[in-house]
Amino acid sequence: MDRKLKAETWALLLLFAAFPIISFGTTGGSNLVWWIGLVSLVLGGVLPIWTRFMDHSGDTVRDVGMEFDDRTS
Repeated sequence: MDRKLKAETWALLLLFAAFPIISFGTTGGSNLVWWIGLVSLVLGGVLPIWTRFMDHSGDTVRDVGMEFDDRTS
């Protein structure tokens, strides 16, 4: 798995976890849990943007297009 896919997977998991953590921190009255959820939400939103500026020169090039499609029609 390349670095971009790993970062975007972490971003998705952080966003999935952020809302229940924020809700638990709000209803439980724990400021620390609420802040952890907020940081998770912000990191989950920033990571996909950050991957646009990563160095992709070492990524493997995959052939994409109709002429490379191996599925039967």
